[in-house]
Amino acid sequence: MIRFYYVSGSPFSWRVQLTLEEKGLEYEPVLLQASKGEMRTDEHLARSPHGKVPALTDGDLSLYESTAIVEYLEERYPDNPVMPSDPAARGLTRVEELECLLYFFEPMGKLGRQLFFTPEDERDEKVVAEARSEVSAELARLESRASRRGGEYLMGSTLTRADLTWLPFAEMTVRTSSFPDPAQLPWLGAWLKRMRSRPAYEASYPPHWRA
Repeated sequence: MIRFYYVSGSPFSWRVQLTLEEKGLEYEPVLLQASKGEMRTDEHLARSPHGKVPALTDGDLSLYESTAIVEYLEERYPDNPVMPSDPAARGLTRVEELECLLYFFEPMGKLGRQLFFTPEDERDEKVVAEARSEVSAELARLESRASRRGGEYLMGSTLTRADLTWLPFAEMTVRTSSFPDPAQLPWLGAWLKRMRSRPAYEASYPPHWRA
């Protein structure tokens, strides 16, 4: 049995859970509470030595880091693929994932730290404004790349791991009121609505966001 260890609202965790759901894999979700120190227990540190999520076990195998986990799931369980079979398309899909994980996450992380983890009276409004601007610029670049490909999904006509990587981060922009007016990003607005209609989205939606 696959066991998936996560924290509610972690976009890296959600990326993995979306992959599990879209591939139709059976797994046991294990929700950890950071506020209770559950990410610093000896048991969890044995799975993830930096005390982070996500982590995954599959039989005797234990993995951490979302990129390693989604690569493993695709290779170990090839049914319902979320990566193209063509090597060039696979390479381009990985580039799109890196656009999110490297270039988008940096300003999004700054914004999240200010809005979610800093008391309102201690926030640096200059940092917030600059981060919002960078987030908007990166989303505009994503809109341009995806719309040029001419499909319903980020890489074209077929859902790929690029969609499952970008979706949690796009939702973070919504929660920080940083997603631009849909009129400015019509392709991404339609894509977000489309992704929200998928069963995997409902099955993996962060529990504490439902409150």
